[in-house]
Amino acid sequence: MEWKIAVERELAAGRAAQARGNQSMARVCARRAAGWAAAAWLDARGQALQTPSVLEQLRQLAAVGSLPARGGEIVAHLLTYKTKHDMTDINEESHFPLDVDLITEAEELIELLFPQQKKAA
Repeated sequence: MEWKIAVERELAAGRAAQARGNQSMARVCARRAAGWAAAAWLDARGQALQTPSVLEQLRQLAAVGSLPARGGEIVAHLLTYKTKHDMTDINEESHFPLDVDLITEAEELIELLFPQQKKAA
C-alpha cells in the first residue's frame, strides 16, 4: 500500500497549491495522484505498464474500458492540456480550458477504482 501513502501526500500537496493560488501545480499533483492510483489498479489486474509516466498509466486505464462513464470523463479531464485561443500568438498566455477541480476529480476517480478503501468519515 505504499502507493496509497504517496497518493495521499500528492493530493495534500495539490490542495496546498490550490490554497496558494497555484492552479497549475494543483493540476500536476492531481495527475500524479490519479496516475499512481491507476498504476496500482492496473497492476492488481495484471495489466501493469512498465513506465513511470502517470499520463501513460491514465491512458492505459481509459483503454481498459471497464471504467464507469464518470471515471472515463475524469480521466479525459486529467489528460486535457492547456490551450491558447490564438496558436499563432507567441505572447498569449495558455489556459486550462475546463472549469473543473482536478484534485476533487482525482479523489473521485480513486474512490471509483478502490471503493473498499474510502476514508472513514
